[in-house]
Amino acid sequence: MSQLIILTGKTASGKDTVISKLLSRLPEFKKILTTTSRAPRNGEQDGIDYHFISRDEFEQKIQNGEFLEYVEYGGNLYGTEKSLFRSHNGLIWKIDPSRAGKVRELISEPLVVIYLTVSDDVVLERLQRRGLSQEEIEKRMADDKSMWEENKASYDFVVENIPNELAKTVDKIVEIVENQRS
Repeated sequence: MSQLIILTGKTASGKDTVISKLLSRLPEFKKILTTTSRAPRNGEQDGIDYHFISRDEFEQKIQNGEFLEYVEYGGNLYGTEKSLFRSHNGLIWKIDPSRAGKVRELISEPLVVIYLTVSDDVVLERLQRRGLSQEEIEKRMADDKSMWEENKASYDFVVENIPNELAKTVDKIVEIVENQRS
């Protein structure tokens, strides 16, 4: 039986870093890559971090019905292509918190939804390091709060990603995954 881990959480909560470590601990799992219309950030690579495409290409894929889900966030489109769910043993799917709350409506696979959180001070510091404007930071943090309130009952587990304790965070998630298997 395949297993699907949905990892969601606050902006700048460390989702990509956690997924990278999870994949080394759970080698039978594969990361579902999100397709986005945004430009790559410094150090990001197409096919590794995201599938980067133009907004026009993204909108064409929407018209063709190629996405299981998609959302506009921060002025950019993000989505999950249906083709990524074919034949797998285990998948880790990073998805927007608003969509994670409704994922059971999209897919019938056995799944567990894990919400990754971090203190607001850490979010603020990380977003400032990304060079975002104060207005954009405030908007993202407000969006996080409203998405949490709207969807918190849909998350199976909440895991705090405490700075400098990544191994503990990954251990907690591996434990959740192993418990879900039995």
